[in-house]
Amino acid sequence: MKDVLESVKSEVEKILLSMGLELFDISFKKERGRWVLRIIIDDPNGYVSIAQCENVSVKVSDYLDREDPIPHSYVLEVSSPGLDRPLRGLNDYKRFVGKLAKFWLVNGQVHVGRIESAQENQIVLDVLGEKITFRPEDVKRSRLEIEF
Repeated sequence: MKDVLESVKSEVEKILLSMGLELFDISFKKERGRWVLRIIIDDPNGYVSIAQCENVSVKVSDYLDREDPIPHSYVLEVSSPGLDRPLRGLNDYKRFVGKLAKFWLVNGQVHVGRIESAQENQIVLDVLGEKITFRPEDVKRSRLEIEF
């Protein structure tokens, strides 16, 4: 099944590239007795719209129907990473400068603040007016926070 997923992933990446989108994640696993092909897309120029998800779903479905790479029945899901999306390293930190984010550090500290800057050797967060700095390699995980 891993080879099938790699083949599908490669084609999905081509489809997304032609639409100006990126693949955030792809998985194929059994959930509650049924197989689910889950594709999470990203728009490097902003947030993913419902229309973009729909268009990707149509194009990927066309490919899957035409090539039939998956040997059994499955459900196709296409979505965005969400408003509280995980941040995956320096490029995401740079992309979301000015946004509210939560960082879990390897030393156990947790910080919620606005990303003020992100460079190869330092991330600066504004936490209620206080500047918190740490290195990108000190981040265990991070995600955007939803603002109301």
